[in-house]
Amino acid sequence: MGVLKRKQESEAINFKLPAALKREIEQLRNRAEDAGFDLGETITAAMWRLCKQIKAELEGAPRPGRKLNGPITEPSTEKLQ
Repeated sequence: MGVLKRKQESEAINFKLPAALKREIEQLRNRAEDAGFDLGETITAAMWRLCKQIKAELEGAPRPGRKLNGPITEPSTEKLQ
């Protein structure tokens, strides 16, 4: 197995963050770069873990119209006696 790794194709993604979080990430990026680390790679790895967790939660979550344990029944309009 070789030591060299191929560069992965990447694309930019844009999403809104609270301003305070954006400032914190920018500060951390500067500190990480000064220390010789790549914050982008760290965030990418964290995003992969987050995506796997979200996918697992969605696969286990009930969806509208999905029958879990038998047919979906309408509430009874009869009065209890």
